[in-house]
Amino acid sequence: MHRYERAILDGLRGKKELGLDELASKAGVGRDEALWALESLSAQGYVELEKEDVIEATLTDEGRDYAMSALPESSLLATLRERTLKVDNLKDKERIGFQWAKQKGFVTIKDGLILLVKKGISAYEKGLPEEQVLKELGKDPSSYASLSKRHPEEIAELSKRRLIEVKKRNKVTGVRITAKGESADEGKEGIGGLTKSMIASGAWKGVGFKSYDVNVQVERSMPARKHPLMQNIDDIRRAYVSNGFREISGPVIDSAFWVFDALFQPQDHPARDAQDTFYLEDIEEQEIKNKAYINRVKKAHTQGWRYKWSVDTAMEPVLRTHMTSISVRYLYEMLAGSGKNMDYPVKLFSIGRVFRNENVDYRHLADFYQTDGVIIGKDLTFANLFDTIIRLYSWLGTEIKFKPAYFPFVEPGVELYAYSKGLKEWIEFGGAGMIRKEITGVRRRKLVVLAWGVAVERLMQIRENGDVKSISELYNNGLGWLRNRRMM
Repeated sequence: MHRYERAILDGLRGKKELGLDELASKAGVGRDEALWALESLSAQGYVELEKEDVIEATLTDEGRDYAMSALPESSLLATLRERTLKVDNLKDKERIGFQWAKQKGFVTIKDGLILLVKKGISAYEKGLPEEQVLKELGKDPSSYASLSKRHPEEIAELSKRRLIEVKKRNKVTGVRITAKGESADEGKEGIGGLTKSMIASGAWKGVGFKSYDVNVQVERSMPARKHPLMQNIDDIRRAYVSNGFREISGPVIDSAFWVFDALFQPQDHPARDAQDTFYLEDIEEQEIKNKAYINRVKKAHTQGWRYKWSVDTAMEPVLRTHMTSISVRYLYEMLAGSGKNMDYPVKLFSIGRVFRNENVDYRHLADFYQTDGVIIGKDLTFANLFDTIIRLYSWLGTEIKFKPAYFPFVEPGVELYAYSKGLKEWIEFGGAGMIRKEITGVRRRKLVVLAWGVAVERLMQIRENGDVKSISELYNNGLGWLRNRRMM
């Protein structure tokens, strides 16, 4: 018999019935240990357990902070009783309080000042019922049952604001020892876990192993875990490396030369406007030391697009808009000359933050993660490109399709789509194609460069099967949100 079981039986002997917490304290074991021992003893007929389903509401970290102090709108009302506040001068917590106070009709705005109205004065004097409910739940989570009947609106508001988490538990309310338990002897404990010394000495032989019930209910634990977005990036990196790719990196602040010009994107292209690109001030213009690169790009633009190419425009500092700017640097260095001394195929990938001056919606952010892949090899075809992408992203668990599309730096090019079962729609998550000869500078027909770029947050939105409605959710750092997310 395990020592926890012995301790529990010793604590129960001579007692008619005990509660779980009282029993655990009397036996000198933790709550989880007591629960495990009781389930084991119950299965052997040594004890009888009384259980009931209970609904409890626990406070989130934010809710706990407010329970110890006050809700933001309550603090704002207290401040407004002492002095007026300007809307433009509100601090973080005051701004949150103002939003809720305005929504509840406690305040109004006049000439840029926040003023209390009669309803707000009354609320301050009487106290906010939702704040009282929050404080009571902080003291006793089991009071949820009665509070939900007396204050349903307040409970709904606290839940909507993610200040409380409602969960159902199968709770042990009472424990009784049986006649079999009263007369039980200790028996052999058995081995609960192997150690190195036990294996080396052979001490485990003939002793037997203690059985464990994996279905026993225990208290919820909060182990450390990676942020889901970082976990997703690790999965992408693992997919690349396992398929023979080598990771490369480069600067976040770069010249328009590498971000646009080196990729055969003309200087009057709409994507280069300030509406789509973050141009930087008070930063020195970038310098390209290898003038041969500049001459090659200039020649490609003047002959291909037939306009007067400006080196000053190309050297303007920008925040990179895609990770392809990293790939093209390596292409220029590796393919300089004829490329006869290289071992093909060469597989490269990069993962990093990119920036675009876009309107934020459920599929777009102004800064996000992107991954870029490149394969340089001989006699490569579009079939090789499709096969590689499908193999790399097979862990999405969804069908992938390709749609013809135009990109200045590839010919031909395609957009990549995957089907989201949760959103019930095809979502574009990247683009791909064969790098143009104007970029590589390699004219031999047999040498081909395949490339693709993929939005990491879009991949995760697809992978989550509709659980993530907006990619902005992926930047949530609330502990409650992180703890309750399923492991991918």
